Amino acid sequence: MQTVGAEASFGVLLGVDGIDRRRSGVGRVMLEMVRHLPGSDRLAALSLVLGNVVMPAAMFDAITEPCEARLPNASPGIVHNLARRCPGVLALHGWRRRRRLDRAARDMSRRTGRAVLYHEANMIARPFTGPTVVTMHDLSWRAHPELYPPAFVAWIEGRLPATLRQATRFVSVSEFTARAMVTELGIDRRRIDVVSPGVSPVFRPMPAHEAVSALARFGLTDRGYMLAVSTVEPRKNFGRLLAAHACLPSRLRARTPLVIAGGRGWGHALDDDAAMRAQADGTLRLLGHVPDADLAALYARAAVVAYPSLYEGFGLPVLEAMACGTPVVTSDGTALRDTAGDAALLVDPLDIEAMAGALRRVLEDRVLADTLRVRGVLRAARFSWDRMATGMIDSWRAALAA
Repeated sequence: MQTVGAEASFGVLLGVDGIDRRRSGVGRVMLEMVRHLPGSDRLAALSLVLGNVVMPAAMFDAITEPCEARLPNASPGIVHNLARRCPGVLALHGWRRRRRLDRAARDMSRRTGRAVLYHEANMIARPFTGPTVVTMHDLSWRAHPELYPPAFVAWIEGRLPATLRQATRFVSVSEFTARAMVTELGIDRRRIDVVSPGVSPVFRPMPAHEAVSALARFGLTDRGYMLAVSTVEPRKNFGRLLAAHACLPSRLRARTPLVIAGGRGWGHALDDDAAMRAQADGTLRLLGHVPDADLAALYARAAVVAYPSLYEGFGLPVLEAMACGTPVVTSDGTALRDTAGDAALLVDPLDIEAMAGALRRVLEDRVLADTLRVRGVLRAARFSWDRMATGMIDSWRAALAA
């Protein structure tokens, strides 16, 4: 590999598994990285590593429309079982993956005459011989293993030691996650760069007339719903949110049904009788995955956005809602307190009555709602994807200099 000087450019192989399907916050971070990085004159080349394929970043447009299906890779459960039954086969699989990525790095280095590193954007690194940077978005599986499928937790714990040994540097999306990485994983804080996500320009305050068609597609009325945005899974705490919504006076429940935008994840969140009854009487609406253009309209014209997650490494929907000028009620804990600052109402996510009280305050107190709208827009403006791209490149340079 070539060395890199103080001002020299370099090449990057960017692992982006997850960008090809319905996107969580992690997928959105990958998406915006690929959108904002290629314009930098500090990069000699950028290639995407998606499944078992290495492709030029110029092919990005071909994978920007996500689908529910994964590429044909083994699922965590299958890989974990294979590791137990056939360790030799798994070792061969790892050797082949390393050889493929090493070859891609050598080809890029010969083509550009520059050093090349590999960045894994979602925690578990592929085997690679050269400098490696790994992004960790959260350690939720350690804090709440009961909220994840056991095979998923076993897969992470089985692969994590090799990633920790391989990584030259780490990127954390928040100071909260950086602290957790130090205490839970024993990573030297000096090897961690905090690079926070930003907000896409599509998420902005929107006049009512601009959102009419999007709201009509979902049968919603302006300021006539409470919005939650997330994959439907146990960690997002939707059961307690629905219970808090049920605590509201009947007139408020009828006027502002709870609307959830997000695809199905694992677990049985909102599969119980209470959710079925709420869907039957119209006070709960499950929209599934919503395209970004429609999502921006839903954010902007909601009466309030609720995000009472039990654990977050950053909490991108909070920032997106604020950028749209919508008041937010979110959890007072993990990274959400730092992300929201003083621009949201913070509640104990385990306290249903406190959650209901905060939601009612926003719905009934126009002065409070307007104050949160103004604070939220100002808060969100502090985060940008261009700043994230600059921070990422600085982290890569530090890894190459190590």
